[in-house]
Amino acid sequence: MGTLHPAYAADEDGKVVTPYAQYSILYDDNLLRLRDENAALSAVGTTQMSDYVRNAVGGIKIDKMISRQHIMLDASLNRTNFDYFKQFDNTGKDLKADWGWVAGDYLSGDVGYVYSEALTPFQNFRVFEKNMRTQKTSYATAAWRMHPDWTLRTQFTRFSLDYDLASQLPNTLEQNSAELGLDYTARSGSVAGIQLRHSRGTFPYTTVISGTEINNSFKQDEVKAKVLWLFSGKTRLQFLGGWVERTRDMSGAADYSGFNARVIADWAATGQTLFTVNLWREIGGLSDVDANYALTNGVSLAAKLQSSDKLRFDGFLDYEKRNYNGAAVITGVTPSSRRDKYEKATLSVTYSPTTSLSLIGSIFREKLQSNIDSLGYVSNGIAVTTRYEF
Repeated sequence: MGTLHPAYAADEDGKVVTPYAQYSILYDDNLLRLRDENAALSAVGTTQMSDYVRNAVGGIKIDKMISRQHIMLDASLNRTNFDYFKQFDNTGKDLKADWGWVAGDYLSGDVGYVYSEALTPFQNFRVFEKNMRTQKTSYATAAWRMHPDWTLRTQFTRFSLDYDLASQLPNTLEQNSAELGLDYTARSGSVAGIQLRHSRGTFPYTTVISGTEINNSFKQDEVKAKVLWLFSGKTRLQFLGGWVERTRDMSGAADYSGFNARVIADWAATGQTLFTVNLWREIGGLSDVDANYALTNGVSLAAKLQSSDKLRFDGFLDYEKRNYNGAAVITGVTPSSRRDKYEKATLSVTYSPTTSLSLIGSIFREKLQSNIDSLGYVSNGIAVTTRYEF
C-alpha cells in the first residue's frame, strides 16, 4: 500500500473535486507579542496592542484514484486585513500536492510538494514591518517490503525558507535531508525499527556583528530507534529517539551532540473521546529567531470529544522550556544564558449543521516567560471561523 504523506487523507465522501471558501475573524489583545504598552510605544509608536484580523480563503481540493495511484491537490489563496495595524495587510498562497504511488506488490511511496507564503508570525520575529515568509518543501519517499515482516524505506526532502525583507536575508535557509530506515512489523501490527538521517543546512547569506561574520550553515546526523506499539485496541504508543549531532561550518561556533526523543501516546477512551499526550526533547534549527538552535523540552496534551455527528470539542495545552545556544544571526546578540518558558492553551468547538458547512469558535491564551525580560509577553484571543465546501 502507498504511504500517504501526513498532510493528506482520502476524501471520505468520494468527491474528486471540492472547491471551498473560508472566512474568519480573530481578536488578539497583544497582536505584536510585546511585553506592555511602553514596549509597544517604543516599537511601533503607539500604545495600541490589540487588533481585529479578518481572513478570507478560497481554494480547491482534488482527490483522485487512478488505478492504484492516489493523486491529492489542495491549492488556495487568502487575504488578511487588520483593522488597526493596516500596514500588515497581505495576500498569501498555499499549495499541497502529493502522488501516493504503488509499483507491483512490494514497492510504494510518495512524491510531493508543499508551498506556503504568509506573514511571518510576530512571536517568531520582533520585526515590525510587513515581513512575508515563503516556505517550500519537496519530498520523495519509497518503501520496499522485502519480506512479510521487514520493510526498507528511504526519504529525501528539500526545504527552503526565505523572507521578502532585505534585513532578513541572513535568515534565508536551504536544507536537504536524506533518511534510510529498516522496520520490523509484528503480527500484532506493532513496528520496531531504526533510522539514519543526514541533513545539510545552508544559510547563503552572512551577517556581520561587532566586526565578526556570522553564518549558521551546518550538517546534522541522527541515529534513532523507532517504535509503534499497539498496546490495545484503544491505546497506541509511538517513540522516536536517539543520538543527534549538529556541527556548524563556522570556526569556533557552538555545536551540539546529545540525546533527542519524542513520545506520543494516543488513548481512545470511548468511541467519541480521544486523548493525545506528546513528550519531547529536541533541538530545532530556529531560523525564525536569533539563535541557530535551541534545545527544547516540552509536553502537550490534546483532547477531542465528538459529542454528536454535528458537534465536536477540542482542547490543547502546550508547555515548553527552550535553552538557546546564543549564536546570533540578526542584529542583537542573544546571550547563551537565554532561557524561555512557553505556554499555550486553546479550546474550540466545531458545529457542522451539514456535511458542507462548519462553524468554529475558539479561545486561546499564550504566554512567554524569559530571563531576558523584554522578550516576555502574554496574549489572549478569540476567533470565529466559517468554512463551506461546495
